[in-house]
Amino acid sequence: MKKILLPIALFAVLGLAACGDDVVEAGCEQADPIEGSKCDISVAELCPEEELYKYKGKEYKEDEIDKLIDALQKDGHCQATLSPEDRAKIRTALTSQAKRLLDRIRVNAIRAI
Repeated sequence: MKKILLPIALFAVLGLAACGDDVVEAGCEQADPIEGSKCDISVAELCPEEELYKYKGKEYKEDEIDKLIDALQKDGHCQATLSPEDRAKIRTALTSQAKRLLDRIRVNAIRAI
């Protein structure tokens, strides 16, 4: 029974991997803007394989997202004051975008097999 199910499961996984997103190469990608946000994060880059974010040539690790938000705010990409809820929304958006990008990169690795 396992000999029959394994090829079927593998075929299904490869078939699903071939659908959907365009091919995404490893590397950094510009962050998507957050609708209704007080901060323009589209000037930052997401680099999920390196587990960091980049802005103006400086790298910020995943645990330094608040420093990135501070840099964006300092350079005028955010409104003068951000509430803790605004910061949490930005952190969540950046983290989820990086995860989606990493997932697309993984799917492309499966496609290459």
